[in-house]
Amino acid sequence: MSGEAGNPTTKSRGLVSVGVPSPRARVLRVVAVASLVIGVGLAVMVALKKTKVPDASVAPPRDVARLDGKWIRFSKEFALRAGIESAVVEQASLEPTISVTGAATFDPEAVAAVGARIAGRVRKVVKYPGDAVKRGEVLAELESAELGQAQAAVLSARAHVEAATANEAREKQLAEARVSSMRDFELARATAQATRAELHAAEQKVRALGGAGGGEIGVMALTSPIDGKVVELRASRGQSVEPSHTVFKVADIRSLWIELAVFERELGHVRRGDVVEMSPQTNTQMLVRGKVAHVGDIIDLDTRSAQVRVEIDNREEKLRPGQSVIARIHTQTAPLSVVVPRDAVTTVDGKATVFLVHEETAVEPRAVIVGSRDGTRVQIKQGLEVGERVVVKGVFALKSEVFR
Repeated sequence: MSGEAGNPTTKSRGLVSVGVPSPRARVLRVVAVASLVIGVGLAVMVALKKTKVPDASVAPPRDVARLDGKWIRFSKEFALRAGIESAVVEQASLEPTISVTGAATFDPEAVAAVGARIAGRVRKVVKYPGDAVKRGEVLAELESAELGQAQAAVLSARAHVEAATANEAREKQLAEARVSSMRDFELARATAQATRAELHAAEQKVRALGGAGGGEIGVMALTSPIDGKVVELRASRGQSVEPSHTVFKVADIRSLWIELAVFERELGHVRRGDVVEMSPQTNTQMLVRGKVAHVGDIIDLDTRSAQVRVEIDNREEKLRPGQSVIARIHTQTAPLSVVVPRDAVTTVDGKATVFLVHEETAVEPRAVIVGSRDGTRVQIKQGLEVGERVVVKGVFALKSEVFR
């Protein structure tokens, strides 16, 4: 009995008593668990290999327009994002407006250069830049020895004329009284005529030198030949001047010319009498109107442009000579033609191009030949038909994505 009680595997009263597993059983159990874990891991690895996990470092493809043969295709989202809109090609009459630049200048009929006709020294300056002057008004006084000599010659000639005239009258009386011969009278008359001719020549010389009779000897007055303003003074008191020196410039700036540079390709649209609107480049809100007075006949080889002259009434003195202006020439109305909005035309490879709409998300780049323009539209001479549709908004987005 005692031997059975000490055995752990002994059955008692229908119950089984379980003891501690043997080392071999434990090893087998560990191996089984490890095999299960390894099997599950391999299964997970195989499943991961079969499943494609997106790489976060690879960006999704860009939604942009692309060139597909002759067409450009894009998505609706791109069209919405780029603001692409289209318009129908129409037939209409343009009022071409040419935008150019230019500068204000003097009207040659209203400007005068005043200078000394002889060498001299400035004695007195009477008028200065900005002063208004009338025709004949004194601007400055010059001292001139040459003028003094000419004026002295006039005085001497006048004295000779007086003496010769008196002698002529006396000889005439003596000849009529038969006290002297007729020959003496004729000689006296010839002498008087000669002295009068000398006086006339001396007075002409004084006038040619710019002098005036009755003034101070050797002093010449520089006077204004026109009404206007002194715009330049190129001498000061005490300065010596030569005949080639311009001392004053006087101008009437109530009338000005505007000289515009119009390119050769647009020159054919400009006609005499076309209305021109101009603004100073420093103040585009100011508006001055004039009309084309002359279209230049010569094309400048360097700029490929010609001068177009506009005459304006500048009594309000809105513009100054030399001032830069921006001008818009309103040319004569053109006949009916094929037109599109100006924003529809762009440049691709140096050619005027529009994007012709074929489908909601497909357009065709088409080269066209353009003509006249006005403020909002451009004439299409060749390349489009009335009724077709072209892109008018989002043109730059299409061009920048496809024609880089």
